Amino acid sequence: MQRCWTVALLAAAALIVAMPVPRTTASQGQQEKDIWEDEPRQPRSWWNRGLSDETINRVMKGIRKRDPDQAKELEQLRKKDRELFKIKLREYGRPEFEQMGREYWEARRRRHNAEFLEWLKANYAGEHEGLANLKDKDPTLYVKSFESLMNRYGRIFEADRSNPDLGTVLKEDLELKNARDELLRRIRHERSEAKRQKLGAEFQEVVARRYDLIVRQKEIAFERLLRKLAELQRQIQESKNEIERWKDDSIRQENVRQRVKALTENKVKFRWD
Repeated sequence: MQRCWTVALLAAAALIVAMPVPRTTASQGQQEKDIWEDEPRQPRSWWNRGLSDETINRVMKGIRKRDPDQAKELEQLRKKDRELFKIKLREYGRPEFEQMGREYWEARRRRHNAEFLEWLKANYAGEHEGLANLKDKDPTLYVKSFESLMNRYGRIFEADRSNPDLGTVLKEDLELKNARDELLRRIRHERSEAKRQKLGAEFQEVVARRYDLIVRQKEIAFERLLRKLAELQRQIQESKNEIERWKDDSIRQENVRQRVKALTENKVKFRWD
């Protein structure tokens, strides 16, 4: 599983680097994509990014411990061909990169759990206090209780962070579900018909309130879809405008002229990495 996380992280980095970057042309004074972006370019490996000197040194340190000869070979390659060095570093330093991936996801998990505990303390102080009391007394039970609370409140926690309105609805819905279950228990054990009818009226009111909350959840989901649709419509309009600009004859001629110049000059560009 940890290895899958590492591969997923590296793949995400590849996708980020592969994304086109808007460019600004002096002739148009506005941002637009490079119309020639699908033509072959000088290869730039995605692993060139994110490889800071600190990362390289850490990986090299691990390789030296495992295989000094391999580390010496890499050091020589680092001086001769930095591009090939980075490729080989990824290959030879796989254990180190996988360890860094595990550390990354572990740090994220710890940060997420800490944020959840802060939220739990602010919103359900009793639950937080009970959990805190278990931390030193019974670590095993603490872990099980934490997982149980995460299962119970995790969705509300995530909603509270991304959409406070939805978080408020989910909190109330949880209270109503608890009230529903308690009323059902009391109705089943109540022998007095008069009290059963009174409890039944309360139960019906709780169910009706839950119905309204479920409808509200659907409204919130619908509003989110509307926002996504508006963003998609904006992107469609931008794409349409971009196509219209490229159809302009003067822009077409300028783009062709600049491309011919770039392909025929063959200037050697300075490489910063």
